[in-house]
Amino acid sequence: MDSNVQALVELIRVPGEAGKEKLIGERIEKLLREMGVPAENILSDRAHELSEYGGERGNMIVRFPGRGEGQHRMLTTHMDTVPGAVGSEPRLDGKRIVNDAEGRALGGDARCGVTVLLAAARALVEKKGDHPPRTLCFFVQEEVGLVGSQHLDVSMLGEPLPAMCFNFDGGDVEQIANRVIGTERMNVNLTGVAVHTGKAGKGINCALIFAEALAEIGRDGWFGEVRRDGGWATSNVGVIRGGTGSNVTMPELYALAECRSFDYDFRCRVLDAWRAAFRSAVERANAAAEQRGVEGRASVTFSQGPEYRPYALTADHPAVLAAKRAVAGTGRKPVLFDHAGGMDTCNLVSKGIPAVGMGMGDLRGCADMIIKCRRCMKIKTDRRYSHGRAVSKRTLSPEQTPRRL
Repeated sequence: MDSNVQALVELIRVPGEAGKEKLIGERIEKLLREMGVPAENILSDRAHELSEYGGERGNMIVRFPGRGEGQHRMLTTHMDTVPGAVGSEPRLDGKRIVNDAEGRALGGDARCGVTVLLAAARALVEKKGDHPPRTLCFFVQEEVGLVGSQHLDVSMLGEPLPAMCFNFDGGDVEQIANRVIGTERMNVNLTGVAVHTGKAGKGINCALIFAEALAEIGRDGWFGEVRRDGGWATSNVGVIRGGTGSNVTMPELYALAECRSFDYDFRCRVLDAWRAAFRSAVERANAAAEQRGVEGRASVTFSQGPEYRPYALTADHPAVLAAKRAVAGTGRKPVLFDHAGGMDTCNLVSKGIPAVGMGMGDLRGCADMIIKCRRCMKIKTDRRYSHGRAVSKRTLSPEQTPRRL
């Protein structure tokens, strides 16, 4: 069995859902130390202390200063998995890795990326410093809104900052994500008036307010896939919690909503429409309650959850060109694509580091695993354009609006 494939199988077995990355972090650090990476080159930031979810550890940053000339480059991935992958039982079956744990996700996302970065670390160690500056970063809490990369301590990356970054997460092997969607999550908190249902007319039920607001949002075209006024976005409610019992009017309701768009300004318009609908529903509920002589009034508040901006790098940006050469070096034809799921690259670009997403391929295919490792080596050793600008003037800033999907 290829050593990279064996490493992937072993890494998938280690649990590590978002916020609980202690064990997988320890495994990665152990492997790095065993291959000869000095302990002082393995750093951890305090991203988890800044996260609304808390967590067991921060991002892992591995520095290879190097003596060679050339740009400082960075390779990244995330170490956490979705909760459904905890308990995965991976097994090699011919040319594929299968999961013997019924009803559980395999967890290849992004343990494939972890394997790729470990392969890069091993190759760098073998060069004994005869290479340009290189940094590897293993993010935490990617699966809950790119939280780890949002709170990345860039001061730990060294000076100057990496001129470009290649993030291994999602897509086919030949795909390069140079344009990535932005997302904003919004917390909605409704407060009503609780009374026993025997006196329901004297209460204000948050469930009714929520239902009316959501119906208005849908009726006006702001829910689901939103195509209006030349803009495009998606919006959704994924979590709803509230109530204490069926015999009490619902006094509180919490909902978690989100909006995604390649256009930051249009995303703001969608969420503004949501907030307006909830405020209108509360006003109507309070007006009706006043007529019924209800003591107390309903209210609504909003707070921002994890957020990241959309961005786009042009096809001739140095980072995109380097990624194309890396893919071509594996014998495949590079394909640029728009990533609609969000990626840690969004936060890296906002911190001043041009970044592209590198496809993971078939997460259960051993051949793809080997190709990804080879691609990583190509990026790591490619010295062409090594003295180019750190940030292309053609790079769109996070505040700029990319073209509509």
